[in-house]
Amino acid sequence: MKPFLSIILAAMMLSGCAANTDTFFESAPSIQTSMRAIGYATVSIQPGRTAAQKQLMAIRSAKLAAMRELAEKIYGANVSGQSSAMEGRIVNDVSRSDVEGLIRSARIVRIQPVRNDVYEAELEIEFQEVVALRRYGRPAYQ
Repeated sequence: MKPFLSIILAAMMLSGCAANTDTFFESAPSIQTSMRAIGYATVSIQPGRTAAQKQLMAIRSAKLAAMRELAEKIYGANVSGQSSAMEGRIVNDVSRSDVEGLIRSARIVRIQPVRNDVYEAELEIEFQEVVALRRYGRPAYQ
């Protein structure tokens, strides 16, 4: 009876070791306290009548690209693909990725031109906010 009781007790103690990533992020001290993402946009392909309008649209597009990257890091991306083969050769190959999620409290680290025609935007979000978004936000594909 004693060995049976000790086995059950050990099993109950080990079952309490299951990892919850949200709890881990909240309680464990982390070397890194934030998550960063970078987005790029080209000025010349933006809609607009003047150079200034195109420049502002490129800045906005770069920020959106960085937000998309943050959403991919927080929620993941739904990736799908389809290929068609005929006579042993690929004749059609299509891939698609979708991202959906809520981003809030992201702060702009910098927005700057990296070349004559390209803007770079870097955003940062704190890990506490990431945990809150994962817990209370709208996860994309679960």
